Order: sequence, then structure tokens, then C-alpha cells
Amino acid sequence: MSELQAHSPLGASGAYRWMVCPGSVGHSAGVIDPESEFAALGTAAHALASLCLTSGDEIDAWLLIGEWVYEGEIVGPGPSPEDMPHLEQVIHIDKGMADAVQVYLNAVRYEHPDQNQGNTWVERKFHCPDIHELFYGTADFVHYDEAKSTLHVWDYKHGAGIVVDVFANPQLMYYACGALTDLRLWKVAKRIVLHVAQPRGWHSDGPLREWSITKGELANWLDDVLVPAMDRAQTSTDTASGDHCRFCPARWRACPQLVADEKELTKLMAKMKEKGGAKKLSHKDIARLLDLGEVMKISIKAARENGFARAEGGAKIPGWKLVKARSNREFKETAEKAAIKKFGKDKAFTTPELKSPAKIDTLPGGKKFTTEYAFKPEKGMQLVQASDARNEAGPSTRSMFKPQHNN
Repeated sequence: MSELQAHSPLGASGAYRWMVCPGSVGHSAGVIDPESEFAALGTAAHALASLCLTSGDEIDAWLLIGEWVYEGEIVGPGPSPEDMPHLEQVIHIDKGMADAVQVYLNAVRYEHPDQNQGNTWVERKFHCPDIHELFYGTADFVHYDEAKSTLHVWDYKHGAGIVVDVFANPQLMYYACGALTDLRLWKVAKRIVLHVAQPRGWHSDGPLREWSITKGELANWLDDVLVPAMDRAQTSTDTASGDHCRFCPARWRACPQLVADEKELTKLMAKMKEKGGAKKLSHKDIARLLDLGEVMKISIKAARENGFARAEGGAKIPGWKLVKARSNREFKETAEKAAIKKFGKDKAFTTPELKSPAKIDTLPGGKKFTTEYAFKPEKGMQLVQASDARNEAGPSTRSMFKPQHNN
């Protein structure tokens, strides 16, 4: 992969950001964004999935528990300091990662049992200068069903904190355009199905979600939305804040939008003080205050991560200190046999219990079973951002709780 393709400022993975905030491209130029622990885990999980999907023997992820991943490559059961000087970048494949990846593998294999070299592509990289000079991307899994003239594009998300919607997902639509162009399928494909597999993130539609679009609709989006957005991102300095700021490289700088948001927040706080508290603010002011609060969390997180790095390097951050992170005790590998010998299996082991509904879903006929026997208990209400994956509560549900009126 070329250096430009690896770090294309207008690549598919960043479309969710630069399509709404074109100025972020210029403000992020030259910023080295350190890979977070979560990003490294995602990279390792993708390497595991890729190996399993490209192996001729249809390897399951569980068979690779205990292996290590270094710089996106599975390197064996144990790291070698000589070969891997940055041992902090070595990721261990554990049961949790294998379980999540296996959900994705099972789904892909079930949906596309007729995979072969002519209709299936894993980690398909593309560069389509005919669309735009900076049109780059890597699709996790692409399958073309010739009999149904349908292109399937899959994206595996290992993260649990940020739930990804598949409906009109710009990253997946970008991948679809790239795949159709790179594989020369525009003339033959009629329908495109986009898939998101996110086993570790809760969504009301479940861990496997799909959305379809016609070739004509996708072509219109490419010409009327995506390409104009790419052109704007190359020249515009306009900025906008929101969820997309979380992974924007410009968050490490004094992004002008974040600075402007901080000033707006200060004015709103002054207004709240002047009126005598939050209860006196309008619905619009409360909404904006909540929005700005979410954006400020991004700035604070950047400061916290930077402060942590400085403290690790020996710097003294006034009022802050490094401490050992809290953790729960875990048994050593030899504990199981020792416990049986000392206490007996009946006393040392818990009684087997029913798996969670999510795990039962993965069994043959599991979803039908959970539809009949599983339920979601009521746990009250929450105020969340409109982009949250959960469905909005209807009037009949809200009426069970005390209404709050704006004065």
C-alpha cells in the first residue's frame, strides 16, 4: 500500500468526518495521531478475521486464541523482542476477541457459501482516480452475487463504545462505489447490500445489520454528494463540531471550531447564571448546552491522554498523578486443577447457567428461541443524543414518567 493510500486525507474511513466538517482536513494536516489501545485492538481483530477468511481450510477464530498480532500481522504464539522492538504494540488474541470475530465469520460464511476467487475479495484495497484523485479505501469483505446481480459490502467493527448504523452509512457507500469501480461492476450490478457486523456494540437491530440501495441511487449519491464533498474538503475551511470530532486528528490542536464552541459554552453558562439556573433556559438552550458538553468531553479527553503521556515520561502534572489501574483478581492457569484437588469440583465450580440471549442468538435456531423466551426489562428513561441507535420512546411510554415543563 502506498503512503498516500495508507493516510489519504479523503479516504473512506474518514468520510463520516470530512463530509460534515471539510475544514478538518486542513486543520489535521501534519498531525501525528497516536493509535489508541482501542484502535490497536480493532486492527488486530481485522487481521484475525482476514486470516480466517483467506485460509483455504476455513479456519475459525477460536483456533488462534493465544497467538499474537504485531503491526497488523499475526506473528505466532509468542513475541520475539528481536523481531518486535515495540512490545507495547503486540496484541494478544484472547477469547473475547475470537468470540467477536467468529460472529462476523459465521455471518459472512452463512450469507455467501459460494465464495471463490472470482466473486469474493477480503481486505480489498482500491484507488479510483477516475472518481477523484484522493479516492482510496480498503473494504473488509466484498462479494458479488452474479445470479442476483447484487454486490455485498461488509464492514467489521470491533469497537463497543460507539455503535455504527448501517443506514446510509457514508463509509460503506464509499466502499461500494470503490468496489463497483475497481471491479468494473457498474454495468452489471443492479443492487448493493451494505452490512455492518458489530458483535461487541449493542444496537436495537442486533449485531448484524444490513441496508440495501439500488445502483442508480448509489450513483446519484456519488455524483451529487460524495464527489462535491471531496472537492469542498480540499479547499474549504468551514468547520462543524459533533460526534465526528472524537477521532479527528485536529483535536490535538487548538481546533478553531472547538475554541468557538468553548466560547459559546461560556456565554450559555453566563446566561444560565443570569436567569437563575438551568430550569429557566429554553428547550433550544438546553439542547445546545448538552451538545456543547459532549464536544467539550472530546477536548478534555485529548488533554487527559496528553497528560498521561507526559506523566509516563516523568513530567509532573499539577494536581494529577499516575496510579495503578484498578483490576479484578484472576486465576492463574494452574488454579483449576489445584482448586479441584483442594476443594473438590462441586465446591470450587459454579453450576452451569444459561448463556446470555446474545450468545444464544449465535446458535442454530437461536434467534427464534430468544424471540419467544427473551425480553428486555424496563429500566427507566434516559436523555441521549438523537444519533443514538435506540428508538425514541413514544408518548405512551413517556407518560409513565413525570413531565418536565419549560417555564
